[in-house]
Amino acid sequence: MNTYILIYDSYVQFEIVLAAYFMKTQGEVYTLGLGSSPVNSCEGFSVNPAKTLQEVNVQDIDLLIIPGGETEEIVKEETLLKLLRDLDAAGKAIGGICGGVSVLKAAGILNNRSFVTNAGVEEENSGATSGANVMVDRNIVTALPNGYVDFALELGKLMNIYKDKADYKETIDFFKYFKTV
Repeated sequence: MNTYILIYDSYVQFEIVLAAYFMKTQGEVYTLGLGSSPVNSCEGFSVNPAKTLQEVNVQDIDLLIIPGGETEEIVKEETLLKLLRDLDAAGKAIGGICGGVSVLKAAGILNNRSFVTNAGVEEENSGATSGANVMVDRNIVTALPNGYVDFALELGKLMNIYKDKADYKETIDFFKYFKTV
């Protein structure tokens, strides 16, 4: 399984660390950049993209995760928006958390779907749902920033990383409720 995580200047690293950890248990995790230059997370980490948008195609990706951050510029990146539309058309898994949801919306892949967003739910017929930290609609998982644990858990379910119900429950107990065995 190949998981790609979009990184861009200001991306919020903490929102996707647990999801990356879970996905790494079942395959490879790659950072995906708009270009090849290092980017800085909002936490101040400088990270080099492993791949660029120009170097990947739909067949390479099983799951694409888009973290929050200052997305005003990346929602205009047509190469990224096209990749998202192509991934969705192929039924590939896509996750967006916090501001990352706005990128999914800009690509048009949230049309006629339920999703959560921290951008507000004022838009008429937007599909945005309030009252939940995370929402799964077919192959797309969206989450609020404080839903990062639920986001990682739901991505894990979508990608079938848990051995069985007991493994899933143990994962929830440990990472969400801090219970030890």
